[in-house]
Amino acid sequence: MTSSTGTPSPNEDETRSKVYAIVGAMAPAGGATLADDTELVADLAYDSLRLIELTLALEEGFGLGELAQERTATVTTLGDIARLVAEARRETEARQETEAPRAEAGR
Repeated sequence: MTSSTGTPSPNEDETRSKVYAIVGAMAPAGGATLADDTELVADLAYDSLRLIELTLALEEGFGLGELAQERTATVTTLGDIARLVAEARRETEARQETEAPRAEAGR
């Protein structure tokens, strides 16, 4: 979500920073400059196994449910990952907000 000025919200900045940290720490090719257009395979030398490990690390690091393969299959850049994680976080938060009143009502 961006503010009315078009700048990322603090939550998106936090998400992006954490995504960059996780991706950079796990990147087989260290020392690459990390930017939204950084390619996971071409620039950071991720292979298919390492991409699966990255997906698991992101799910755990952000407390997300399983990221569907249909969603992760289209991810090619660092910016794609940041957007995917931000979207998944919003979905998780919305789901938790709708489930909390139900849990309260069931008591």
